[in-house]
Amino acid sequence: MHFAPLLLIVACELLLLLIEQYTPLPGWLHFGVSVSLAAVLLCFVALFKQREATMVDGLRREIGEMQQEAAKSARRYKSLLEGAGNAIFIFKVDTAELEEENRLGRELFGFTKDELSTMVVRDLLDPSEHERLRTFLYQLVRNGKADWDEVQLKRKDGSSFLGEINARLIDLGDEQVAHCLLRDITDKRRTEREIWQRNRELSILNNMLTSMNLGKDLKTVQEGTLRQLMELLQAEGGTLHLFTPDTSSPTLCASQHASPELEQVLGETLNSPDGLRDVCVVPLGSAGAGWGSLTSIPVSSQERLLGVIHLIHRVPHSYTLEEMRFLETVGKQMGNLIEQVRLFTELTWKSEELLRSHRLLEKSSHSLSVSETKLKQNLALVERAHLEQVRLDRMKNQFLGMVSHEFNTPLTSIISGVDHLLQQGWNSQEDACRVLEMVRDGGLRLKALVADLLKLIRLEARREGLETSAIHLRMLLENLLDQLQPLFEERGQVVTLRDLDHLPFFQGDCGYLERVFYELLLNAIRFSPEGGEIVVNGRVVQQEDLHQRAHTLTRFNPDFLRRCGERCYLEVEVRDCGIGIPLQEQQGIFEIFYEVGEIRHHSSGRRQGKGAGLGLAIVKGMVEAHGGMVWVESSEGSSFFLVLPLEQEAIQPALF
Repeated sequence: MHFAPLLLIVACELLLLLIEQYTPLPGWLHFGVSVSLAAVLLCFVALFKQREATMVDGLRREIGEMQQEAAKSARRYKSLLEGAGNAIFIFKVDTAELEEENRLGRELFGFTKDELSTMVVRDLLDPSEHERLRTFLYQLVRNGKADWDEVQLKRKDGSSFLGEINARLIDLGDEQVAHCLLRDITDKRRTEREIWQRNRELSILNNMLTSMNLGKDLKTVQEGTLRQLMELLQAEGGTLHLFTPDTSSPTLCASQHASPELEQVLGETLNSPDGLRDVCVVPLGSAGAGWGSLTSIPVSSQERLLGVIHLIHRVPHSYTLEEMRFLETVGKQMGNLIEQVRLFTELTWKSEELLRSHRLLEKSSHSLSVSETKLKQNLALVERAHLEQVRLDRMKNQFLGMVSHEFNTPLTSIISGVDHLLQQGWNSQEDACRVLEMVRDGGLRLKALVADLLKLIRLEARREGLETSAIHLRMLLENLLDQLQPLFEERGQVVTLRDLDHLPFFQGDCGYLERVFYELLLNAIRFSPEGGEIVVNGRVVQQEDLHQRAHTLTRFNPDFLRRCGERCYLEVEVRDCGIGIPLQEQQGIFEIFYEVGEIRHHSSGRRQGKGAGLGLAIVKGMVEAHGGMVWVESSEGSSFFLVLPLEQEAIQPALF
């Protein structure tokens, strides 16, 4: 391609020379052809230079991009290597020379990067592991991977630690390298050993308890515990001596691999056991020929020494603080078991004695049992008669109390006032005013009672229609609370309104509902103790919520759930902290002239006694006039519930 223009010019010149041999050509033609060919040659050269420059630029860009990718890959590799959570080493498989490591690897061994670059894998191992290295490398080459658990490694300062190696073979074509993950498992293995020992200790303590529960005798438990202690603490011998009140010297209860002479010497050392209150380790003298140390473990219960466990080692032995505590626990647990066996034996003997005494008592008390049966029958008859008399007296007292308190008091005020005016002859204006006030109060009370009776008659006859308007429960209750505030202050009671702000407006007769909540609050004031709390809360309920309480609602209004439809209702609860209402009387309190309980149990302050039995009947009539219903739930205190429809039904329901 580079010589194509030049070859074209040479070919043209040769062609012209060949033509001139046969036909003479003018000089200008030869010159023109030469100039044209030279121009073509220059164009080809310029195009070639431009193309060559374009190719060079493209190659430079590709080389730059490849260099950037190579640098990025190198950084990524370095980041992965240094950011790994374990020590990483890379070495040549054939020579075991270290090629690369991360920061954790250098910190683990304490060498610098330059120092590690001149080392081989063997330099990082404890000399005892050099032979195992060959096996490890052989498995790595053969399987492509190898794991080495519990290998002893050596740091720069000469200290050794236990490690774990996971290696993978990487084939780079011209050489093979190994990628190794190395972890220090010294703490892990130490923790595992400690956990194993703690589990073994717990197993010994558990076996002591379960063996007794499984019915094994005490001697078997003692021998098994001594044998397990020897296995756990690597003792070569052991004994158990107990103090008994029947003998002056301690009794040998269990022995393992101890000579009779040593058993006798150990028993004699317990003749003065005052110093044996804690676990102690002492060297053995001539009596313990062939033994290195003796461990004494006191067996005690409730600070009382019952015996001693001896563990014997052939070489001097030391214990950790945790092992000493464990031995103390074993001694106390063994003492508790011995004490429990003693108490159980004593209890068994006393139970047998008690059983014999009981049999004698049964024989002598047969006649007394017959008399006792007759006495119980007579007492039951007397109790039933007494309860019937109490019930009749209560009914009589309730009736007389209602009549005398609710009707006799206003009439007495009127009659006394009139008699006073007749006797005094209006001599004192002040007395006349006071008497007239008494007459007025009594007359007003009688008028109110009559008005309530008339109201009930109209409600039963449904002669009055509802004058409905938009009502919000909180606004309605706040107006009533202002009217009743003197009563709350007089009795030190508190009214709490809960969850009322989010309730919607509803259509209702404001006058009726004011009377409803007035009666419920007045009822709560009467039946709550002084200083008590009255709570009013409300919520919107669906048809499903009402049907979930069908058992309760049906008791008070059997037809309500049938005609409630799918409307939403506003449920209001007025809860007091009074003495409550018995279940058998809850339905009757909404009837006319019905009252529950003793007069003296329900009031304090100046408003003593009960009402005339009209208030809750009026509440029921007015609520049902709105298409709702009212009921009561009572345990400690009473909760009066009423539901009012948020959507009015077309047909007015039956009131009673």
